[in-house]
Amino acid sequence: MPIKHLDAYLQARNLPQTLPLSALADSRLGIDAAYYISMLLTSPTTREPLLAATGGLPLALSSHIESDLRALDKARIKPVFVFPGLPCSSGNKRKGTPPNISQEWNEQIRDRREAWSRYENGKEDEASGLWEGRDGLTGISGRQWELWRGILRVFRHRNVEFMIAPYAAGPQLIYLARHQKSYIHSIYGPTDLLLYPSQIHQPNSPTTNLITSLNLHSNSPTFTFVSKRALIQSLSSLSPPPNPEVTEDQFLDIGILLGFTTSGGLDVPSFAPVIHEQALKATTDMVKYFKSGHAAVQAYSEHPAVKSVSYGETFARTRSMIKYSLILSSEGAVTPLPLTGTPHPHLTASDIPQDLHEIFTGRLPDEIYFYLSRGLIGPQGLGWLVQSLVIEPPPLDNGETTEFRRFVKEVITEGQTGPRATALALLTSVLHVSWGKRMVNSSFWFSDTPGSIKYQAGPTTQLVERVTGWIVPYSIIEEELRRQNSATIDFALCLGSTASDRLAFRTKTAPTKEKQAGAVLEKKDEVVANVIWRFLELRGFLLNTHAHSPLARAMHTAVKGAKVNDKFQDSLYLFLELVRAGVMHGNLWSNRAFSGGPSFGTDAEKSSMLLVMRVLSIVPLAFKPQPWTTAPLSRELLVFNSFVRSLTRALRTLIEITAVNMFIRGDARRGREDFLELSISMPFQSEVNTGFGVLAKVYLDALTHFNGGVRPTSGDSPEVKEAKSNALEVCEDAFGGSVRNVQQEVERGFRFWDLALLAMRQLHSEAQVLKELIDQFEAAEAWLAPMRP
Repeated sequence: MPIKHLDAYLQARNLPQTLPLSALADSRLGIDAAYYISMLLTSPTTREPLLAATGGLPLALSSHIESDLRALDKARIKPVFVFPGLPCSSGNKRKGTPPNISQEWNEQIRDRREAWSRYENGKEDEASGLWEGRDGLTGISGRQWELWRGILRVFRHRNVEFMIAPYAAGPQLIYLARHQKSYIHSIYGPTDLLLYPSQIHQPNSPTTNLITSLNLHSNSPTFTFVSKRALIQSLSSLSPPPNPEVTEDQFLDIGILLGFTTSGGLDVPSFAPVIHEQALKATTDMVKYFKSGHAAVQAYSEHPAVKSVSYGETFARTRSMIKYSLILSSEGAVTPLPLTGTPHPHLTASDIPQDLHEIFTGRLPDEIYFYLSRGLIGPQGLGWLVQSLVIEPPPLDNGETTEFRRFVKEVITEGQTGPRATALALLTSVLHVSWGKRMVNSSFWFSDTPGSIKYQAGPTTQLVERVTGWIVPYSIIEEELRRQNSATIDFALCLGSTASDRLAFRTKTAPTKEKQAGAVLEKKDEVVANVIWRFLELRGFLLNTHAHSPLARAMHTAVKGAKVNDKFQDSLYLFLELVRAGVMHGNLWSNRAFSGGPSFGTDAEKSSMLLVMRVLSIVPLAFKPQPWTTAPLSRELLVFNSFVRSLTRALRTLIEITAVNMFIRGDARRGREDFLELSISMPFQSEVNTGFGVLAKVYLDALTHFNGGVRPTSGDSPEVKEAKSNALEVCEDAFGGSVRNVQQEVERGFRFWDLALLAMRQLHSEAQVLKELIDQFEAAEAWLAPMRP
């Protein structure tokens, strides 16, 4: 991201140059995706300030991206987006959360807590200002990868080129620009890209001129760029005569000493002795005087603020990270950027430091980096392994309840059959044995004591070994598509294909001829189906015999009664996982009632309403592509949303690693072009917000209000029908500007409740749930029945 103090200097010296966008016509523009997304998330015209209060992902982000893509297409510019990949090593020896990230978390927690306090006291504008930027997507601890799946779906729809770099996006963009085939002709990104080596003596080189802003939607679209050559010449003139020229190496040192944050989230702190308003001039003078940044740091090595943070090591690490950046070459190998040719054509492997693994990470097989580059897998699960650390940030509700802390620690992360431990076991089972011997710690925002993930434990490794039994050929899948009258590979098809002992046996005993021929899965549908089957067995929905467990029978029973267009499958699966984890109920969290919960009735009635709100909030509401602005907010549902989103992310990572495990084992054909299609065909594509639960509350509260402040006892009387009609009008007023067809969504919510209740009754029939829990659901059903629209 931008080098500190540099933007102000560029403006003061009139160094940025602006040209018509037409100057880029018929060219390929390389875009630092993390920088581009950050601009959308923080720009006053595109940001969504209430995101930290509603949960979920930005509602209008895909719409903004599509608008930009149309503008680039109109200008005849071909964009090529490059996302950052794995995080580089921070050098943190504590095996816990780095102090700067913990500090940012504490600030976010403080601001979100104060925002809710002000919102609950009617100061909505003040609350909105505090929530802004506290959504966990920006800053040094930002998790942009949560947004990637939606963005990649847009790219797939519009045939936009992209790749995910092995590490930082900047050097990958520079490699694409330098390549003899000129994959891109110019680069749009933050000013820290200027620090990478470039052909500075070639004024028109795409790695010398950096585009820093795009104005795509004005009547006369423009772009602004900075010349690295002009910038260095300007810095050289800062000192009085004689003016020694600032070299490119010295410019690199100046940038590091000023400080910046990489697109991959690595925060490079400023050099303490020059932290003041004139930092850029002071830093330039210092580097000129000492001839190099290293000498300057050594001269101040005893400075308390330098010594206390081991700044000398940070400087050396950052410098090597930039000079010897790792990129994915066109030959499919991860290699240091200097070995790919210009501007250092005479460098050889012997000139490269041998300890790059200390700066970046331990080296994974090139095949893994390739799957990452094509979007089959995100960087999160790989990052856990290469950093030997799983860092869990505070959720948007701040994670103040003991139930959520237990859930994310014991169920999601450290449990031996939990999704994160299983994902690590799956990944290490197909890598060199040394990876499987690495200790992986866990670090949570609420504890200074790191935990440990026992992914090498017997129950975990035994579970992983079993999934190799799933190599179901296309002939069976094709037959099931016809038999079930389906056109989609999803949970419903996979559960229907194993619904009886006979069907399950068929999937376990694939045709002998195909086995003898060493057949691998070829078609996309084959791969997706087998990934889902393996996932279902890893999560205990399918048994080793491929038959249904009680959870699978409950889900299959519910799915059979669902309308296809309701798209309830992922939500039903998440519902059952939450039931198994013991967090799907109508009780208060930590005996605390948060704002935005039930408003009317006895304690029993409030419990029923709370249960209905939570169940419905698992379902994605059909929002229009615009920010949430008009509907009320619910802190109560935001607490529950933290459970749902944490589970969704962990399961999505597990299913991605299940797919990678399948490819590396050789169970599926590796030479293919449809990795993105595979990725967007698998479950858990998005993350839900609190919308549907809030809609349920608005409807039920309004209905009770129009019924004289009491719950209707009969749904058929003229008075109650009128109250329902009025309640729907209230919903329309609250959500009409943001939601497509509010009444249909209310009706769809009730249909999901019916399916959830059906699944619970199936589990109860097999004695799989506590009597107290099924009683809560039955009581909620009796309470809800007369209130249906």
